Amino acid sequence: MSHAQFKRSATELAKDVIKDYLTQKLFKNLSYQPVSYGELIENRGGGPTFSSLIEHKFVIIDTESHGSNKMPAQKEYFFVFYFNDKMKVQMAESISLQ
Repeated sequence: MSHAQFKRSATELAKDVIKDYLTQKLFKNLSYQPVSYGELIENRGGGPTFSSLIEHKFVIIDTESHGSNKMPAQKEYFFVFYFNDKMKVQMAESISLQ
């Protein structure tokens, strides 16, 4: 397998892991829509805590109550996800978009 194919496969795995992490841990029972992903970057010399990272922008749709009405509300997030060498999320960091 070429390096490019390996990196493409690792990136796809990272996307699946991120979706599971967001929908099962951080934003349970809310609608998740991916917007964009950065490049999967190897951690070179950053210590043994994580082996790679990726940036991800996404939207979560929740409901807000306005009196007796419930309205869908969209909120955009930008996170950096850090993975160990087994592609498990070690840390997720929210980055302000402002």
